[in-house]
Formats: sequence, C-alpha cells, structure tokens
Amino acid sequence: MPAGDFSPFFCNVQGKRAEPGPSKLTILSPDSPPFKEGPLTIMSTQSRHILGVFEESLSHLNSNILRMGRQAQANLDHAIRGLLERNIDLCNRTVADDEIVDELEKQIDREGIELIMKFSPVARDLRRVISTMKAASAIERISDHAVSLARRARLIIANPALPESELLRVLGDLAAAMLKDAVSSFCEGNLEAALMIQGRDTELDAAYREFNKAMVLRITQDPARAQDYVDLLFCARFIERIGDQSVNVSEDAVYLLTARDIRHGGERPEVK
Repeated sequence: MPAGDFSPFFCNVQGKRAEPGPSKLTILSPDSPPFKEGPLTIMSTQSRHILGVFEESLSHLNSNILRMGRQAQANLDHAIRGLLERNIDLCNRTVADDEIVDELEKQIDREGIELIMKFSPVARDLRRVISTMKAASAIERISDHAVSLARRARLIIANPALPESELLRVLGDLAAAMLKDAVSSFCEGNLEAALMIQGRDTELDAAYREFNKAMVLRITQDPARAQDYVDLLFCARFIERIGDQSVNVSEDAVYLLTARDIRHGGERPEVK
C-alpha cells in the first residue's frame, strides 16, 4: 500500500488481498453506534446481520424463560387452590400443564447450545445463555414440586375436610411471591430484587418449621386422621422446596448481572 493511502481493504478466504467493494463495507463515523472506539470503525453488512440474528436469538431465549416461569407460577397457583378449595379439576390441570414447562426447558437447552455453537458468545452474553439454561432447570423442578403437591392434594380432598389445610395458605403465598419475583428479577435484570429473595426464603423456612410442629401435634391428638396430616406435611415440604428453587433462580440472576457466584455463602455484590 502506498504511503499515505489509508483506504480500507479485505483479505479473502484464502488470505490474499482483495480490493474493497462498496457493497461489502459500511464505514461509520467515530460517533456512530454501536461502537465509538478508535478513529474509524468498519462493520460489514454481513457482520451487522450476524449481530442482529444473535440479539434476536438472545431475546427469544429470554422470552422463553419468562413463559416458562409464568407457567410454573400458574401450576403452583392451581395446585394450592386445588387443595384449599377442594377442587380436583385444578389439581388435574397442574399435572397436565407440567408438560408445557418440560417442553420449554428442552427448547431453552436446545437453543442455548445452538447459540454457543453458532456465535461463541463471551462475557455477559455467555453468562446470559448459561444462566438461562440453569434457571430453566430450577423452574422445571419447581413445576415438578407443584405436580407432587397437586397429586398429594387429590388424596387429601378425597377424605373429609381438614381445617388444618388452611394453614398451608401462608406457606403457599410466600412461595408464590418468591417465585414470581425471582423470575421477574432474572428476566428484567433487577439485581436488588434478586438479592432479596434469599432473605425471604428464611421467612418461608421458619413458617415451614412451625407448620411441621403443628401437624406433629395434631397427629398425636387425632391419630385417626394421621395419614391426612402426613399428606399435609408432604405438601408443606413441596412448597418449601419451591422456595429453595426460587432462590436458585435468583442466584442465577445475580451471576448473570454481576458475574458473582453467591451460592453456598459466596460474596454478595453491592447494589449501586
């Protein structure tokens, strides 16, 4: 290249110099988005297209995890209402709709692997893909626990009503709120909300322990209904596990947003 000639040029696939073509290059000024570094940025039309496809794929991945989270919320709501309202149709709906969550998990895993293979994302984009796949696994387990709750509820409502069933309402409300906020913090990138989920799980655990004590006492007082009280204990356990999995989703959100792994006592980031 002659001295002072700063015309852009390509190398072709074989590594040989190729003459520039106006149809293959777009020259952007220093202030043009999406990049502002350096005196001059050159982005090919093909690169723009690849970037657009990648961003669209990430957006679709985020939409799917949101759909999955909302379906899991609905499954939990139907299971709890089925128990409290003695409505077997709601219990059956929870069991049937779990398949929707299962299919979304498989779709998210498939799309996540394809994203990594096609685009080799790095930094936050890579964390987005990995964290979404992990969150999908936790949400699938939440839906499984809702199914287990619905199946146990069908056994309970087949027998005469137990006033103690109403005690599960508090546990259910706490777990449902945790799940809703964990999913929204992940999809909306709300670090403060994600960090608060762990503390709320402590409240759920305390309520769960109190419920267990009450049921053990009722078993000794009314041994004829012992099996029903045991079924209620299982229901409470499923709800408590849903809280634990919601914490897992919130931890995935924190990792996505800050690259900090706060599992098992890891250092928590500060909210600015």
